[in-house]
Amino acid sequence: MALKKKTAKKAAKKAPPKAAAASKTARPTSTKTLKPVAIVRSKGAHTVYLDSRVFFPADSSLGYIDHFQDGRQTVMAGTGLTAALPLPVNAVIRSVTVYYKNTGHEDMQFFILKKSIDHRCPSGEVEVTIDFLPPATLAPDNYAAKLIDHFDAGGLIKDKYLYFIEIYGTGKPTEEDVRLLRGVKIDYNYLP
Repeated sequence: MALKKKTAKKAAKKAPPKAAAASKTARPTSTKTLKPVAIVRSKGAHTVYLDSRVFFPADSSLGYIDHFQDGRQTVMAGTGLTAALPLPVNAVIRSVTVYYKNTGHEDMQFFILKKSIDHRCPSGEVEVTIDFLPPATLAPDNYAAKLIDHFDAGGLIKDKYLYFIEIYGTGKPTEEDVRLLRGVKIDYNYLP
């Protein structure tokens, strides 16, 4: 019995305090335990929403106006906003819905474009889709939605291409005309 007490006292002296032991186990000891957040690439149907704040003028000198919840527009009339299309390779676009406000008299234009990542193409960007966003006034706040469901290559996002969205004509030509981009909804399937 005395022998058991002596070994228990020695073990207690060797053991670190409980607080120190807890702090050592709370910290990761290797960078291998830290993993980045993965992009959703599960098979099946998915939806992505792009807020107007991810869109910027193609030329930084053109500038933009952010109207908080109402949307975003370029400063100069006749210019457009662009954003990267954040879909994984082998995704297939089913439809795109553009939410916008156009109280003017002319259409805005919507493009999805692609360009090669590893070589320069003589024709520049290639249209994946092009459509028009006509003037529309809908209650209660004049926002309209345009569904687009026609795409080059059946909407397939191919490897070694950069895809982006451009919405042309978002500037404010007159005080009465308002041309804002509110956001974009993208419905797609992923085929791993």
